[in-house]
Amino acid sequence: MKKLIWKYLFILLAISTFFLGIGAGLFHYYAQELPPLSELQRYDMKVGSEVFDKYDNLIHTFAFEHRKLTNINELPPYLIQTLLSVEDKNFYKHWGMDLSGNVRAIFVDVLKRRFSQGASTITQQLARNMFLSLDKQIPRKIKEAILAVRIETHFSKEEILEMYLNKVYFGAGMYGIEAASQKFFGKPAKELTIEESALLIGLIQLPNAYSPIYHPERAKRRRNIVLRRMLEEKVISKSEYEKAKNDSILIHPPKVKKSSADYFIEYIRPRLQRKYGTNRLFTGGLRIYTTLDTELQNYADSVLNKHLTEFENKNNYEYKFADFPPDTTDIVTPYVQGGVFSIEPSTGYVRILIGGRNFNHSKFNRMMQAKRQPGSSFKPILYTTALVNGYTAATVIKDEPLVFIQSDTLFYRAHNYSKKNYGYIRMREALKHSRNIYAIKMIYDLGPEKVVDYAHRFGLTTKIRPYFTLAIGTSEVYPYELISAYTTFPNKGERVKPIFVRRVEDNEGNVLESSYPEKIRVIDEKVAFLMVSLMQSVVDEGTGAGIRWRGYKWNAAGKTGTTDDFRDAWFIGYNPELVTGIWVGFDDNSSLGKRQSGAVAALPAWPYIMKKALELESPVNSKGKPIIDGSRLEFEKPEGIIKVKISRETGLLPKNEYDDTIDEYFIAGTEPTPLSENSSRFSACKQTEIS
Repeated sequence: MKKLIWKYLFILLAISTFFLGIGAGLFHYYAQELPPLSELQRYDMKVGSEVFDKYDNLIHTFAFEHRKLTNINELPPYLIQTLLSVEDKNFYKHWGMDLSGNVRAIFVDVLKRRFSQGASTITQQLARNMFLSLDKQIPRKIKEAILAVRIETHFSKEEILEMYLNKVYFGAGMYGIEAASQKFFGKPAKELTIEESALLIGLIQLPNAYSPIYHPERAKRRRNIVLRRMLEEKVISKSEYEKAKNDSILIHPPKVKKSSADYFIEYIRPRLQRKYGTNRLFTGGLRIYTTLDTELQNYADSVLNKHLTEFENKNNYEYKFADFPPDTTDIVTPYVQGGVFSIEPSTGYVRILIGGRNFNHSKFNRMMQAKRQPGSSFKPILYTTALVNGYTAATVIKDEPLVFIQSDTLFYRAHNYSKKNYGYIRMREALKHSRNIYAIKMIYDLGPEKVVDYAHRFGLTTKIRPYFTLAIGTSEVYPYELISAYTTFPNKGERVKPIFVRRVEDNEGNVLESSYPEKIRVIDEKVAFLMVSLMQSVVDEGTGAGIRWRGYKWNAAGKTGTTDDFRDAWFIGYNPELVTGIWVGFDDNSSLGKRQSGAVAALPAWPYIMKKALELESPVNSKGKPIIDGSRLEFEKPEGIIKVKISRETGLLPKNEYDDTIDEYFIAGTEPTPLSENSSRFSACKQTEIS
């Protein structure tokens, strides 16, 4: 009998040794495929890069996995105890693997002839989530066990729990307890209640199946199962259990204000990817501080869309914004499009970037990517060229019918917007009412090549052709470049380059890059002041006067723009603090309709946006209403500028006391004198033949 017992023991030992040998061999084999200890020790959670606005408010996260890290010491104790009760009640007793649980799971798997039981400890789950796939094959199980032991060896239990809670998936693209708490309850994880903790811990098993958003009843049943476990494990009392299980599931997602920052975000994304790489941008935890004023941007977006909706209805277009299917995406949209670009002249900080009416409809950024004809909004560059080359604000040119003939053939017939002619007019009157004949005669005198040169000095990078029609804005421009060019005027002759990102920090707070204002001298400050003064007349008495009766009463200057056949409508205006340009048109370059000029289609949104910008930068009274100090919006007059009383008709000194006079600004030395000749350069010109 003893011999038989010893025989069976020997066979059992041999079999055990055989399988232990196989097991050891498998463990050794698969251990070679696992990451080394050094990688475990420096393992970092993949945290997306956060984007902040002007006020350092979070506005976007670049991330493959939406995660926010949390400190385990800040979490409520019952949340941790709930996790252990449900997922791994022997967590503080095992060394990475729960042998009794694994034996039980293997026994069930053998009976069912499939890998259905998990029995993974929290450490094993962490190992799988960190480095392994989710399949239930033996090789993965072996690797998982080895990694779990390594993790337990080199990390404390608290560190393992913290990594697990920051890594585990909760559905809806949310990784980590903090992101899940913010997603479902709109608050940090440290403020989770008992029932909220139970719901989130219950999600870990099957995040999508138990989603409180899509399957609220199923989520509630699962939550109550977890609450029962909490009661059994004495995590909560009977009264707490009864109260929690009867509570409804109340999802309170974070209150996110309507944001229109998508065009801005999509513009900065490629640049950041090129500089830091896709992986670092989406997983490296960068902190990106932008120049965007989110509140002003959202307001501008709503104002623009409200105006364009009214504009569509008034003109009864065939296709309207409201008719476009919400889930349709295209580059070209059939409805009226528009865009807004605002930049601080003192810093170059871009405060508003709206590239279209709806980013989901079309990702095409009409401010940054489109090339559009500027129409008369180009004229300030032409007039600047003229002032630099001997013209004054009082220079008189005869506004009369004008044709260009080439080889005995009518080549071009110039005309004003009104189709009328106004005789002898001064420069200020010509710009105020956007007279085309004046501009074309002026470019003929100057030579278009000079204007092209100044267009490039103003920062325009598109191909500007030296044609006489350049005077009325026939060469295409990028809208943001033309709007940025206007910073030259309030900036005393210096153009500032647009800045979209103030600085970038790494995940430890080290500054990787910072942006500083970059100004480029374009013209003398005295010429810049004269242009400001001329454009003030536009908004006070000319084509831009609509800003006044719409409620903008402070200092401002600007210019409207309308292209042939009303294909593009513009208004670019500014005060000393902000330059804002608005463009309106169809993507396919079709006409907006007869008489739909810049003053009608683009200007109406401008005064409301600029007033809001002033309010946001102003103190408030006892009733919370902004107090706007208009004195801060004065354009500073440089030395060397004088004011002279001139004849309204001739632009010269008045002939006598009965002459109708006005005050006009001049650069000292260019003002009219008693010996001045009539400055009407083209008074006899009715035709110009180009050979």
